[in-house]
Amino acid sequence: MWIVLIFYEANCFRFWCISWSKMAHGGSSKRDYHKVDYTVRIRDTLQRIESMLNSRSKQEHTMELIAEIFCEKSPREMDVRKAQTQLLPATLTLIQELQLVVILCEYFQSPGPEATRNAMFLSLFASPTSITRINVLVKLVSTSVSALIAPLLCAAGTWMQQLGCTSQSSLDLAQNLVTDFIVFAQKASEQLKFLPQVAPRFTANTITAVAELYLNEMHDSRSVPPPILLDTFTEWVSSNPELCLASQKPLVLPSGAIAMPVLTPLAGLIRWCVLAPLMDPAKSYSRLHLAIIQTMQQTPPPIGSPTVINAQHLCLIVATLEGKYLQIKRPENYSKTAEERFQLCLERFAQAVQVALSSHCVYGSIPQLLCRLEALPQSTLMQMVIKSNRNT
Repeated sequence: MWIVLIFYEANCFRFWCISWSKMAHGGSSKRDYHKVDYTVRIRDTLQRIESMLNSRSKQEHTMELIAEIFCEKSPREMDVRKAQTQLLPATLTLIQELQLVVILCEYFQSPGPEATRNAMFLSLFASPTSITRINVLVKLVSTSVSALIAPLLCAAGTWMQQLGCTSQSSLDLAQNLVTDFIVFAQKASEQLKFLPQVAPRFTANTITAVAELYLNEMHDSRSVPPPILLDTFTEWVSSNPELCLASQKPLVLPSGAIAMPVLTPLAGLIRWCVLAPLMDPAKSYSRLHLAIIQTMQQTPPPIGSPTVINAQHLCLIVATLEGKYLQIKRPENYSKTAEERFQLCLERFAQAVQVALSSHCVYGSIPQLLCRLEALPQSTLMQMVIKSNRNT
């Protein structure tokens, strides 16, 4: 007989199907025994890992226990070179993956210190090198978004920030979330609407990662964001001006852990709005552009040096605009419409740069940024921005 396990994940149904013909012939007791044995063992192992992390026991033994959860070889048995160069094969059945996701959802919702939850999440998925860990991670986070599980989403947000929002692991997770919640959806789900209130850091870091996936020629990504994705981000940033700065709030980490540098979504969203007239002219980014401007205007004065937008990231937008201008000027590509769209790109960029500088949001080499801006084609507004900031 066929048993179909239906697991609601990310507004779409995923099906795990397995043929258990023995169950029709009285063979279920052995199968049930193994199922119960696996779930009990995982719950016990999670508690042991938590205890060892809190007591700072031997890291090697902790890693062995984590490997047990995913039914992987222990670090001592694993071919380290192979693990670093290619993904290890899946080690759990689909049923076991489902069971593990449910157990992890229960575990991260249980009462306890946030620092412990963050430490556990970072330890379990510090560097997903196996197909199993990636599958479990994606299903776990996607389920958390669907059910709006705040403690788990907060831990996932910390994980993204510590690994880097533009690291390959974060980008892979972001791509899967877009696939689950956006690509096959006809409209934004209710869960997505409330995500900024439930888990602002996770939401901000997800925006940062997703922004890297679109309208980004530096990463060979010329694809444009789906309309629902653009509408969702616009609504998020418009309704929550402080959202893009959520990643700057102090992380809750275990004692002795070092917080990694913060990357906000603003530079990536500025790139979207600036390049959209040329790369995605069919959609309007004006409301998102306005929301970004308002966010920067409302940014509190920095204590010490600014940490919101890296000047180097704005320089990358300059490089992309220079390349686009060379393409437009080719005889086979030139048109008055293309020239007008490029001028709109420059105007939006000038507005964003001016507000960012006047609001003290930019850090890094501002003189270098101004020099790069001078190399762009003639724009009255951009020249005013350059002149006003050279004199300050």
